[in-house]
Amino acid sequence: MALARDLLSQARQLAYREPKRPKQASLRRAVSTAYYALFHLLVDAAAREVVSGNDAEALRGRVARACDHNSMKKLCHAVANWDARQPPQALAEVMTHPPSDALRQVARAFADLQQARHEADYDLNRRFSRDHVGELLGKAERAFSAFEGLDRRAWERRVFVLGVVFHGRWNRA
Repeated sequence: MALARDLLSQARQLAYREPKRPKQASLRRAVSTAYYALFHLLVDAAAREVVSGNDAEALRGRVARACDHNSMKKLCHAVANWDARQPPQALAEVMTHPPSDALRQVARAFADLQQARHEADYDLNRRFSRDHVGELLGKAERAFSAFEGLDRRAWERRVFVLGVVFHGRWNRA
């Protein structure tokens, strides 16, 4: 989790490094880094859920490498847009209750930040303002707080972090 926190701090430094007229490169890297901060927070939690023990860093690293951005996006869309009348099939079988507001906030932030990262990294016509980047950083920081506020033993958190690794495979029979 230290890497995730360091990335979040670095994102803020990038966004505010030029006091008067921020460079697009700094703002774009801030957006991308904020996304990767949240990505690494979730991946680290997933790896720790799957592999415990202080001497298991190498194995946790293998679990972390199994996490897929697209699969995580689909998981987060499913959680953020949960409809109790028609819950997502892959999650409804393992989540006994609709996700909490805190978990939905994390999922929504991940999906939003991933979209913003794609724009920052690939849409060269898109211009970023410091205010907008500041809003995205705030969203990432609130997602960190919401995720860290979830009880580590709570079923919804455990299902979610396992979904970070396995969601793409849950629909297979």
